[in-house]
Amino acid sequence: MALGGMLGGLADSLGGIDGIIEKLNDAGIDASVIEGLDLEAIVGMIEEKGIDLSILETLGVSVEDIIEKVKGA
Repeated sequence: MALGGMLGGLADSLGGIDGIIEKLNDAGIDASVIEGLDLEAIVGMIEEKGIDLSILETLGVSVEDIIEKVKGA
């Protein structure tokens, strides 16, 4: 299996971006919670909830992409 296929499978197993958003919502992190916070504060909050963001870069997704999706932008 090619690397792209493996990464695609990994993203699917995580539920893709929507799956990541669901995990954040389950952890109590939504648009109302992150409103007015800077990127560093949001990342810190996510990490405090035990969500590992290190896989995002591998999936070609940035924290900023996730934050925009959570905010609904």
